[in-house]
Order: sequence, then structure tokens, then C-alpha cells
Amino acid sequence: MASFSLVIAGFTDMMEGTDDERTVDWRACQQLHAHASRQVERVRVAYRACATNNDCVMVDTSTDCGGTCGEVIHRAGVQQMRRVISHLNATVCREHWRMDCPSGAPMCMAVRVVCAGGACTSVPV
Repeated sequence: MASFSLVIAGFTDMMEGTDDERTVDWRACQQLHAHASRQVERVRVAYRACATNNDCVMVDTSTDCGGTCGEVIHRAGVQQMRRVISHLNATVCREHWRMDCPSGAPMCMAVRVVCAGGACTSVPV
């Protein structure tokens, strides 16, 4: 019983030391993540117009700053979105990672891609 307590105490001490050394600047993390999100949104807005459902596609907009459920854009914008994501991963999100900022991904529901009112969008399946 005594050796088990020592093991737990030693593990706890190791964990506390790790936490003390790691201080996350939450405000800076949020600013980096917000910057990345704004850049993705700019591309989405630029490529939202459509005439038919076939114009629209779902594109992965996850970055190394955090996951997303993707965005629906005109197929003409897919390469531009990929370039922006790649640039963000190499710059903004690299700093996000270096600062030990948290990242995650939301739960996503199944959707289908449509052109509604002249804009690419998604509707629940």
C-alpha cells in the first residue's frame, strides 16, 4: 500500500511540474485562431455565388489551428481555399502550435450541398 502511494505522489509531482512550466497565452491563441478563421471566411465569401447545385462543393477548411466541419463554396474556389489553408498552416497555425495553444474539432452533422438563392450552402440530410 505504501509503495502505491509513493508512485501516485511521484506521478502527481511530475504532472504539477509540467503544468507550472507550460503557461498558455489564451488571448494570443484566440487572436491567432480568429485570424485564421477570418482568412478562410474571406475565401468562402468570395466563392459563394452559384447558379446550380453542381457549382457547389464541400471543401475541408480545417487548419492546424483547429478543425472545422468544412465550407460550401463554388468549385472554382477550391484551389484558392487550399492555398490559403496551406499558407495559414505554415505561418499563423505554426505559431499557434508553437505557443501550445489548444485546438480541436467540432461535431459535424451530415449535410448536402445546394445552391440556394444564388449562394452555395448546405442543408441537413
